[in-house]
Amino acid sequence: MEEEKRTTGDDKCYVVEYLETPVKLKDDKKEYRAIRLPNGLEALLICDSETCSSQDQNKKDKKKAACGLCVGVGSFSDPPEVPAIAQYFESMLFTGFDKYPPKYDLDKFIYNHGGMCDCLIDFEHTTFFFDIQEENFFSALVRFAKFFSDPSPETHEYARQLKAIKNEFQVALFCTKNIRELLFSSFARTGHPANKFTGDDLKQLICNVNYNKVCKELYKFKKRHYSAHRMKLVLQSRLPLDTLERYVITYFRDVPTNRLPPDDFTKFKNIIPFDTPIFRKIYKVEATKFFRRVQITWAMPSLLVHKTKPYEYISRIIEQEGRGSLISYLRKKMWICTFSKCALYCKSQHNSMYSLVQLVVELSHEGFQHMNKILDAIFSFINLLKREGARENIFDEFCEIEKNSFRFINERENRVNYVKNLCKSMHFYSSCNYIAGNNSFIHFKYDPEAIQKCLNYLVPETANFMIFDKDFDCFEISNVEPLFEIKYIDNEIPKKWIEHWKIIEPLPDFHLSLPNIFLPSDFSLIPIPEKVPEYPVKLHNDDISEIWYRLNPKSRLPNSYMNIYFISSLGFQSPNNAALMTLYYKILKLLLLEELYSATQAGYNYKINVSKKGIIIKMSGFNEKLSLLLETIVKCMVDCPNRVTEDTFKMIKTEQLSIYYNTFTKSKEFAEDIRLWILKHVHYTHVDMHNALININFEDLQQFVKSFTNNLYIQCLVEGNMMQNAVIETIKQCVKLINCSPLQYDIIKKSTAAQIPLGTSYCKIKNINKSDANSVVMKYYQADYMSIELSMIINLIIMIMKKQLLKWQSQEKLRHVLCDFKNVDGIAGYCITVYNIQKNKYTTEHVDQQIDKFLKSFKYFLENLSEEELNNIKDTWSKSKQHTDINIEEEEEVNRNWDEITTCQYMFDRFQKEKLALEEIKMNKLREWFAKNTNESNFRTLSIHIVGIDPKNRQYLTLDCLDTTDDQQYKQINHIIKVDDYKKKFNTYPVIEG
Repeated sequence: MEEEKRTTGDDKCYVVEYLETPVKLKDDKKEYRAIRLPNGLEALLICDSETCSSQDQNKKDKKKAACGLCVGVGSFSDPPEVPAIAQYFESMLFTGFDKYPPKYDLDKFIYNHGGMCDCLIDFEHTTFFFDIQEENFFSALVRFAKFFSDPSPETHEYARQLKAIKNEFQVALFCTKNIRELLFSSFARTGHPANKFTGDDLKQLICNVNYNKVCKELYKFKKRHYSAHRMKLVLQSRLPLDTLERYVITYFRDVPTNRLPPDDFTKFKNIIPFDTPIFRKIYKVEATKFFRRVQITWAMPSLLVHKTKPYEYISRIIEQEGRGSLISYLRKKMWICTFSKCALYCKSQHNSMYSLVQLVVELSHEGFQHMNKILDAIFSFINLLKREGARENIFDEFCEIEKNSFRFINERENRVNYVKNLCKSMHFYSSCNYIAGNNSFIHFKYDPEAIQKCLNYLVPETANFMIFDKDFDCFEISNVEPLFEIKYIDNEIPKKWIEHWKIIEPLPDFHLSLPNIFLPSDFSLIPIPEKVPEYPVKLHNDDISEIWYRLNPKSRLPNSYMNIYFISSLGFQSPNNAALMTLYYKILKLLLLEELYSATQAGYNYKINVSKKGIIIKMSGFNEKLSLLLETIVKCMVDCPNRVTEDTFKMIKTEQLSIYYNTFTKSKEFAEDIRLWILKHVHYTHVDMHNALININFEDLQQFVKSFTNNLYIQCLVEGNMMQNAVIETIKQCVKLINCSPLQYDIIKKSTAAQIPLGTSYCKIKNINKSDANSVVMKYYQADYMSIELSMIINLIIMIMKKQLLKWQSQEKLRHVLCDFKNVDGIAGYCITVYNIQKNKYTTEHVDQQIDKFLKSFKYFLENLSEEELNNIKDTWSKSKQHTDINIEEEEEVNRNWDEITTCQYMFDRFQKEKLALEEIKMNKLREWFAKNTNESNFRTLSIHIVGIDPKNRQYLTLDCLDTTDDQQYKQINHIIKVDDYKKKFNTYPVIEG
C-alpha cells in the first residue's frame, strides 16, 4: 500500500491510499484500481474501455456506466422502535426529500436517461446501485454522492415529511418482512437478533407507532451507521481510471465518518438461534398466491468460510438436473412443476452469527398428493451425498466452469449486476481478492472435510419443514399469524419418519453427475480479414435449407450465435395440427431439460420456441461444442416419438389445455385473438386449438412428429467466431441427421392479410370468462403496406396520442386504455383498446363512440402541435430506440438480423433507415396522413367488442358473434355475424413475403 497526494478540480490536494491491485484472469481486459480515502471509504474503480471499429462507434458512445455502494449495516441493526428502517433510506436516496430541490430526484433522473436503480437490504448489509447512459454518469454520481456526504437532515426536517414517512414505513415493513421471514423470526431464540421482530411485535408497532419518534430514529440511524469507513464503492465505466478516481475524491471525500465499529453481535456467534423445538416441526401454511411448495431448512453455525465455500459445492450438487439427479427423478414422476426454472433449488443465507441452508421444491398437483414419497426421495439423495462424500473431480469441474464464465461470459454481464455483487464482496476480502472473491470457485481450495461437515448438518431431526398450498381443506387450521393473518398449522415430526429418513437407502435412480462432455477446452479466435461485411451474407441455398453468416469483428470472444428455423406447412392445415405443433414443442423442451443440462452448466444457452410455421432453435456459446449442442437437439427432435411416454403426453396436454383456457378467458387477449382471426387468411384461435386438443391422443402426437420431420425447409443464421466452412458443415450435418425431404416453400413464404372494407366493420362477441362481467372495445385502424416511412409516421402518431389518451381516460373515468402499432403480414395499422369496462357503467357501444370523438379531438390537437414540439418528441423516441438497440448489444443485433431473415425482408440496415426516415417527417406530413386515414370515406376500421356477461353455465366453448343489426345507431356499419362468411367477401392484399 502507498499513499499519494491527488489534486481535484478545486485545486485542493487530498491524500489517497492505493490498495493492492485486484488479481484478475488473463482474458479480463478491464483495468482495476483500489483506493481508500482519508475518511475510510474504499473504492474499486473499473475501466472497461475497448477498441471498436468505426461502424461500432455510435453504439460504443451509448454504453452504460454503473455504480454500487454497500454500507455495512442491515436489518439486524434496526432499532426496536422502527423495524425496516433501512428500507426507508432507499426512498430518501432515490425519490428525494424536501431538503433537496426536485432536480435531485435521482430515480427520475436515472430513468429518464436510460438507466435503473435499486436497493438490496440483507441482515448486515445495504447495497445501493444504479446504471445510466455513460454521458450522464457524472451528473447521476453527483446526486448519488450528495445523499451520503450531506449532513443528515435535522429532526424537524424529517417531521415536515411526516406523511411521506408514514407511507414509506408501511410500504417498507410489508416489503421486507414477508410471511416466511416473520414465521422464521418467531422460531428463533428470544433475545437473539434473528428473533427481533415477530408478527405480534410488528402489529403492535403499526397500531401504536409514534411517527415523531420514527423521525428521531431515522436521524440517529444514519448518523450512527452511514459512516464512510463502513462503505464500499464500485464505479465501472469506459472513463479512464484517473477520471474515476477524481470523481470519487471530489464527491465522496466529504462523506462523514465516525470510526465507530458496527453493532457487536459476537456474543451470538456460537449460538444457533434456531436450535429450538418450535423450529423442528412441520408447518402447513396457507399460501397467499396459488402455488404448492415444500421447503426444508437447516440452521447451522456461520459458514462464512471464504476460502472453501462448502455450501456452494453442496447446493450445486443438489440442484443438478442431469441424469441421476434428484430433480430428474421428481420430473419423471411428474411431481414437480414441469417447466419452472426454479422447480427445485437449494440456497443458503449467511451472516456472522449463523447460516441457513434451504431446499425448495415447487410441486405439481400430483406431487402434492405424494408428499411423503417426495420427502423420502430428498433424504435418499442427501444420504447418497453423505455416502459418496466430496468428489475432487466434481469440484474441479465446477472450478473450470467458473473460470470459463469469469473469463468470457462475465464480459457480457450487465454492469449493474457486476458492481452490485462486487461492492458487497469487498466487505469480506482484501483488495487483491476483490474480483476472485466475487466468484464461487475461482482461487478457492478443495476442502473435503469442510464439505462433509456441512453435509452432516443436513439431518431430518434438526430440519424445519414448511408446506405451502392455497387450500388446505384436509385439516383444521389452528393458528393465524397476527400481522398478515396467514393461516397455518404446526405438527411434530413423527419419530418414525425421522428414523426412516436417517437410514433410507439411496434410490437406484440416483448417482452423482458424470463428466461434462460439453466442457470446452479450445478458446482460439479465428483470424479477422481486412474487410468484414457489416450484415449477414447468404452462404448456401437449396430446396431444403438456406444458411446466413456474419463474422462479428467487434466481440473478440470464442463463441457464436446459431439460430435455426425448422419450417413446416403442417401448422397451417388445421387447428389439430396447430395444437400438436405446440405439444411437440413443449415435449421437446421437457426432454432436453435433462439432456442439455450439462451444456447449460458449461456456458451454453439455448431457447426453443414455436410459431405457426414451425420450431425455432436459438443457441449460443463456445464454438468448440456448439455443433454437439445442435446435434443433440436434432437427434431428440427426430427420436421424440420413442423417448416420450404416454404419461408425459397426458401431463403436457393437461397443462396446455389450461394455458389455452387461461389465455382466452382474459378478455383483452381474447379480443386480440379475434382480431387476428378476422384479418389473417389462416389463424386458429386459442378456442379452436383448445377444442381440438381435447380429442388429441398419444398416437396422434407420434404420427405428427414423424410427419413434421419428413418435409421441412430450414433457415439458419450463424454470427460470431466461426469459419464459413465450419458453419456450412455443421448445418449440412444437421440436415443429414433430420433426413427430411424438401417443403413446397411457397406455402410458407407467402402470407396474406385481409383488406378491411371501407368504413367500420363491427364484431361483437360474448366474453367466454363466466366470472368476468367487464368488457373490452378494440378498434383497429388499418393503413397500408408496411414501409419504413409509414411505420415511423404511425409510431410517432401513437407516441403523441398516448399522452392525450391518458387525459381522455381520466376524463371518461375509464380503467385501462392502450394504443399500439400493429403489423399483420406486412400491413401496417394501429389499435386503440379500452379494457376492464364496467358493464354496469358503460356499454361497449358508448365506449366505441367515445373513441371516435377522441380521434376527432386529437385531429385538432395535431393541428396546433408545433414543429419544435414534434422535434422534441422525435428526439425522445430516437433516444429510447437507441437505448433499446444499443445496450442489449450483440444478442439483440443477432435477433434483429434473424427477424429480417425469418420474415424474408432482408433489410438488415432497417434501424439506420428508420432513423433517417424519422428525421425527414415534418408536422404537415403527420397532419395530412392522420386526416386522410380518419376521413370517413377513406378509413378502414375493425371494431371488436368483447361483452361482459353475468356468470352462467355454458356447456361448450364457442365463439358466438352477437347480432346487432337491430341497433339503429349501427345501421350503416358492416356487421360480422359469421366470421368465415365475412372473410369470403372482403379483398385480400396481394401476397406479402413473410
